Amino acid sequence: MRTLEDVVLGKCNIEDIILKTDYGVELLPGSSGVEDMADLPREKIAGLIKQISKVSGDADFILVDTASGISSTVLSFLLAVPEVVVGVAPEPTSLTDAYAMIKVLTKNGFKGRVSVFPSMVKNSTKARNLYRKISSAAQRFLDIKVDYAGYVCMDDKLPQAVADQVPVIVRFPTSEIARCYMMIASTLLGQEAGYPDMDRFWSRLIQMIIKRPKKKVHRGVSIGAEDRVKSLEAALRDMLDEQRKTRILLERLVTRMEQTSEELMSKKGPVV
Repeated sequence: MRTLEDVVLGKCNIEDIILKTDYGVELLPGSSGVEDMADLPREKIAGLIKQISKVSGDADFILVDTASGISSTVLSFLLAVPEVVVGVAPEPTSLTDAYAMIKVLTKNGFKGRVSVFPSMVKNSTKARNLYRKISSAAQRFLDIKVDYAGYVCMDDKLPQAVADQVPVIVRFPTSEIARCYMMIASTLLGQEAGYPDMDRFWSRLIQMIIKRPKKKVHRGVSIGAEDRVKSLEAALRDMLDEQRKTRILLERLVTRMEQTSEELMSKKGPVV
């Protein structure tokens, strides 16, 4: 199967890799496990986006599944779109990463809508509790409103559908997880996000990528392996410290919310 890597390498055109499905959805397959594709030069990224913009004119909606982490390319995509949907699992690391993503968007002046959908949760109550942790922290410390897009429950039907290579909503239309996806779709479609000018969107995205600061190259200076290791260790320490601070912040907020809930319950008194 041809992918975006083949387009970048000039082996084929963007039209040649489009996968048409029976469900009204067309896919542009990315590359998997190719290191060079994760760090493409700005000019190649801009050229690739221009090709994608040519074949996306008839699309009703464009969904971009970005890579994990917050690379400059991912951030460029996120800052150019009118809406970002963040998935979060009921794990401390996932909670921290989701908050960090929203924090980076806010610091870079993102003006669009941010929505969150809890994933791999047992029920809607667990999902709402997880959403409130993110939403409260974002509202209090970042002054940004985070919407609730719905949730994706744990369901054995999902791996079965994946094994059959059929969308779970088609393979098991009455399953709980299928209903979850339908609710998320209904929520996103029901929001008044408007329809952005796609030509303007693609132009803005290309400009943001092209204007990314180039990596500095110190000519005539050879950086030894020891110096590179020290630099990486320092960057890693900074990242871990930021995650630790975020985790502590969220834990304190959750504790305070639980205390407030208990205080409200005690004030109500016994039910007669």
